Order: sequence, then C-alpha cells, then structure tokens
Amino acid sequence: MNEIRFPSTKAKRPLGAALALGFAVTLVAEGASAVPTKNCFDSVERPKVVYVAGSSAVSGFLGVIQGILTAEGSPYTIVYQSQGSCTGVSAVYSEDPASRLIKDIPAAGGKPANYARFYNADGTTEECFLDPAGNPVDVGVSDVYAGTCDFAMAPSGVQIADYQGPIQPMTFVVPALSTQKVISAEAAYMIFGTGGHMGAAAPWTDPTYFFVRNASSGTQQMIARAIHVPADKWWGKDRGGSSAVRDGLKILLDASLAEQAIGILSTDVADDARADLRVLAFKAFGQSCGYYPDSTPFLFDKRNVRDGHYPIWGPLHFYTRVSAGIPTEQAGALVTRFAAPKLSNALVEAITKKHLVPKCAMRVDRSTEMGPLKTYTTDSRCDCFFEQIVNGKTTCQACTQSSECPSSAPACSYGYCEAP
Repeated sequence: MNEIRFPSTKAKRPLGAALALGFAVTLVAEGASAVPTKNCFDSVERPKVVYVAGSSAVSGFLGVIQGILTAEGSPYTIVYQSQGSCTGVSAVYSEDPASRLIKDIPAAGGKPANYARFYNADGTTEECFLDPAGNPVDVGVSDVYAGTCDFAMAPSGVQIADYQGPIQPMTFVVPALSTQKVISAEAAYMIFGTGGHMGAAAPWTDPTYFFVRNASSGTQQMIARAIHVPADKWWGKDRGGSSAVRDGLKILLDASLAEQAIGILSTDVADDARADLRVLAFKAFGQSCGYYPDSTPFLFDKRNVRDGHYPIWGPLHFYTRVSAGIPTEQAGALVTRFAAPKLSNALVEAITKKHLVPKCAMRVDRSTEMGPLKTYTTDSRCDCFFEQIVNGKTTCQACTQSSECPSSAPACSYGYCEAP
C-alpha cells in the first residue's frame, strides 16, 4: 500500500491568449475523422451484429471482448458508437424511440464526425456507416449507474437488466513532463469548480489546459461525486472523448504547458499511455494522504483500488432490455458472459490486461455511485491469478484441486490456492 503526502506547489505564469487559442485549434484538427468506406452491417462479412453505444472509455475493452467472441465461434460482431455513458443509458431507458437509435453524426460546427465502428477479431476497429434511418441500440454501456444519469426507473412495462462488468477506476492525469504527483479533493474542487481562480490550486490555474468531458461522461460523473463539483458545472474544455483527452495531453511537450495541464481518464486508457502521461495519487476528503490506484506508480496491480484506499471506481454497466429476465440473442452474446457465477479464465485475463479489475480480485464492493464500502466475498476468488498476470509472478501456491491447498488459503481457484 503506497502513500504520498500532499505537497506544496508553486504558481506558474499563465500563457498568453494567442497561444491558448492556437492550442485549442490544434486539438480540433487532431480529432478529425475520415469518411467510412464500409457499412456496419454486411450480409456476408457481418451478418449478425450487436449494436452498442455509450462510454468512450470502453472502446479498447470491447475489442478484447470481440476477440473472445471470435475465439468461441460466435457469429456476432460488435458495432460501437462512442457517445458518453449517459447517452448509452438513455439509449436503453428512454421512452422516446428516436433516442434509442444510433445514427451517423457528420462533422459540424468545428466538431469532428462521430461514426460507429465495427470490431475485427484482433480488436482493431474500422469506421462504418449505420443505417440512414438509425439502428436500435442492443446494449448501452456506462461507467456509472443509471441513476447517476437521472434514469432511476425503467419505463412502465419495460424490464431492463444491469449486467455489471469489471471494476473501472477513474483518475486524474498529467503530461509526463509535469512535476505533479498528487492531487487532493480540495484542490480538484478549486480547479474544476472555480477554474483555478486566484492561484488557489496552482499550477492548475488556466482552464484552457483542463482536459475535461461533459455531463454525459461517466468518467466526469463519477469524479464529480468524489470532488463535490456537479458534472455539468466543470471548468475546462470538453475534449469530446477519452482518446482526445489522452492525445491532447500527450502532445504537450513544452514543460511550462505540461505543468499547467490536467485531465481525467479511466485507467484502461491512462495506463496504456504511461510513457506519456502520469496518473496522480488522489487524497479524498477525510483522508490524511493520497493513494495511487496501484501500490506504486510503476505497477499495475490496482492494490489500492482492490482494498478500498483509492476511492474513485465503479463497475462497468451493460444495460439491455429483457423479457422475463432474458436478453435478446444479440444482446446476450455480449452481456451474459458477465452474469456467470465464475468468469472464464480468458475473460479474467482480458479484463486484467486492459487495466481493469475483475470483481473476483476485489476485497471491497459498493452498490451506489461512490457509495459506502462493504467487504466483498466470493467463492471464485482470483487475487492470485490477477497478480500473476499483472506482475508476471505470484507467491501463491499453484493447485489443481482444493485438497492440495493449506488451511490459510483453502480454495483452489483459477489454478491457485486462494485465501477467503
């Protein structure tokens, strides 16, 4: 368990307005999208499609799920449009049929186009055209609970199931050239709640360099609850998606700009960019020190998430409409694998390699957004398997059956003797 005391910081001189404007223009150009050359549905190449909409942070994870589907011989191809977590929730919960469709979103008003993508077996994606009339969403994927997006109840006569996936930590990130290592909830409140005015949260004093999202973003919604700033009241520039936040921070190669910049990302995006970005330790309200999601800044073990010291996390949610508790065939191809009492080894490994946490490796749980923690127990624990994947080694005893295990770790699970 790694701790870091909250350090003092020194104010930096703000940049001129002309440079700030030029930087913003550069980011718009970075987000430009080419026009697709293929249709999302193809009667030969993609005859069975599951349409997914929602969280921009989940794109990479859906790629590994597609790889598992293909390896299992599933005929389904995932087609995904990134629109933010709450848009994904709305696509399942809304009573308005038009809100339950995804459509091509051409470039307009300086914003790049937002086309759907289909996944290849190797996890790569290709942009594609949706049906001009729109395609009904089979699964809405969200970083947050439906209630966080103001959908507390399903419409009358409609059943909606929440298939909870892996645990997803949310983080504050800075460019690698930044000297900052930790942020407190109080400082984050001053940054995103007041725009860093009067230097109260130096060096983060210029909202031009706050890489944020919007109220539809699950990342912003979750962190908003951790720092007590409503998600629709944040200072900063909405970058449009997790990849734009990541890429915009990565290009800050000037030390003075890097020192002023800060953004928000889920760990599956941030951890893949650690060569260019630094995840900050976070000191929550009431904590005496800050904690990284991992036991050190250099590991990927999510130790402080798994035991509850790092607080900003929640499960991925896969929402779909069901009949008598059963999803449609196309939605079921994606969501039912998360309902199994014990996840497959391949799925646990895929979750772990995407820098998320399979629930079987958690020691704590919560049932509401940023809610109180409670002890989590399971008969299919995977702490040892998880740590073997992330660290390349484990001190746990290998096993093939529980009779081989000591009393201190009596259950043989995922090939290792696990403690309860």
